Amino acid sequence: MRQLPKLRYILSAGRTGTVFLERLLNKKLVGVNAAHEPAQTRYLMMLANLRNDWGVGKSILERLFERGQLRRNREKGPNYIEINPFLCAMTDLLPRQGHALHVVHVVRDPAEWARSISGFKASDRIRPFVDYIPFAKPYPSPRPTGWSSLDEYGRALWRWNWCNERITELGDSCAAYSVIRYEDLFTREAAVRAAAFKSIEKTLALPGTLAASDEELMTRENAFQSDGARHDLQAAKRICGELAREYGYPY
Repeated sequence: MRQLPKLRYILSAGRTGTVFLERLLNKKLVGVNAAHEPAQTRYLMMLANLRNDWGVGKSILERLFERGQLRRNREKGPNYIEINPFLCAMTDLLPRQGHALHVVHVVRDPAEWARSISGFKASDRIRPFVDYIPFAKPYPSPRPTGWSSLDEYGRALWRWNWCNERITELGDSCAAYSVIRYEDLFTREAAVRAAAFKSIEKTLALPGTLAASDEELMTRENAFQSDGARHDLQAAKRICGELAREYGYPY
């Protein structure tokens, strides 16, 4: 029986150890071509946010997705893996007839994720303007009550909820799907860490064994990270608690 070509993705609500995984995959596994947030996918996310919120641009988004996203998968070869948090706004486009969808879903404690993402800086030149560009971040649709009055931390919590819900729902359409906790990838407990890497191997049907040394785990991937907002555990529990408990967080 002919095997269906695989579409392999690592998805998350935002940069949740994803740059680390890109570098690790490319370094450790011969023949694997992993790419993090390929060029133009931010613009696709913005268009997807517009479609989700205003109900316009559906046909344009689908054409651009076909020409860019799927062409890239074909051209990069059978062991191409895309690591792309931007895709949470268009998860409905990922299942494709004639392809087997393999997805690793990386999650992180919402309170810590919201603090981290509020301090994230892609670069000193670009980051100050992102907050003022419409639809340039994952955009919950429909927007929760009081969205316009929320601070960045509160909005980040709603983004965590929305993105992770969409990726979780995608699981039913996958040939292989697994949830990996960020904390398990970087824990000092070797057995827990090994199980997380083994789950990635199995889900993505990787051609080799994936592991990381202590030195690799301690390497800082985002040199522009600032302290971000202060924790608000009560807000995280109120907004994200139900979903967080499904992923094993004690909320």
